[in-house]
Amino acid sequence: MANRYQGLFTQRLLSLPILQSIDDLAIRTRLPVSLISKYLRNNTRYYKHLVLKKKTGGFRPIDNPNVELKALQRWILKNLLINLSPSIYAKGFIKGISITENAAPHSGNQYILSIDLKDFFSTVKASHVFTVFKAVGYSKKISYALTSICTLNGVLPQGAPTSPALSNLVCLRLDQRIGKYCDNKALTYTRYADDITISGNKLAVIRKAWRIVRLIIESEGYFINKNKEILSGPQSQRKVTGLIVTPKVGLGREKYNHYRKEIFILVKKDDEYSTYKIQGILSFIKSVDIERYKKIKEYYESIIKKPTEKSE
Repeated sequence: MANRYQGLFTQRLLSLPILQSIDDLAIRTRLPVSLISKYLRNNTRYYKHLVLKKKTGGFRPIDNPNVELKALQRWILKNLLINLSPSIYAKGFIKGISITENAAPHSGNQYILSIDLKDFFSTVKASHVFTVFKAVGYSKKISYALTSICTLNGVLPQGAPTSPALSNLVCLRLDQRIGKYCDNKALTYTRYADDITISGNKLAVIRKAWRIVRLIIESEGYFINKNKEILSGPQSQRKVTGLIVTPKVGLGREKYNHYRKEIFILVKKDDEYSTYKIQGILSFIKSVDIERYKKIKEYYESIIKKPTEKSE
């Protein structure tokens, strides 16, 4: 009984929906109990499996839930997960925070270590998700139900709207362990989804941190993509999640030239999709590097005017 009241208190304290039974979940979501119940068992049949090709090479598996299940997951995200805060070191999957905020803390540091977590979502087990729901005051029964709705084959599915937020919450202990170690060694640590970045000004310190952080990652049940481990120093261009961080955070000349070439090709295609894609490129550049945005926008406007001038 005491545990039940403690759980209710925690839910109220965190402004979470009070859920003590599947009936409560049905009332809150305005969905029939029978509909919710069918997603509490084997969910495989309710997902569509896709394999998308990555720009950087390789393939990314995507599991898209059906319309009903996705709506249920979105309710959990909007009404429950959004009220729970990840660690201060987490910069990805958070509204209002972009790759710029992830890169900025590392600006000016001499050495930058980049580590990529392999198969990130599929490494987050259902038991870890269950622990998140249980820790915020829900009973075992409700925690199990919420976990079943948000997982597939015992892990987080890449394609469910709840997976990004849950991955951040599950990584709370990982972030705290790495973050506290780095704080004590005068190092900077951030994590953007599966991209871990550690930076500092002493090579010996960051090399030792590299060994310690590997052990922490492995002890937490994650795997490192050995092909994406990079330690860059003063003699190389230092990047964090695709942005250069020296002398200041920005797009960098190489990426700028790449987008400039892509815009040129898209303008030549002259169709609705190409125009939409150009606007997306411009919007992204504006969000990370205002100076290069002004230059590339000026370039874009100059090349779309040329055909008009010739026709006159």
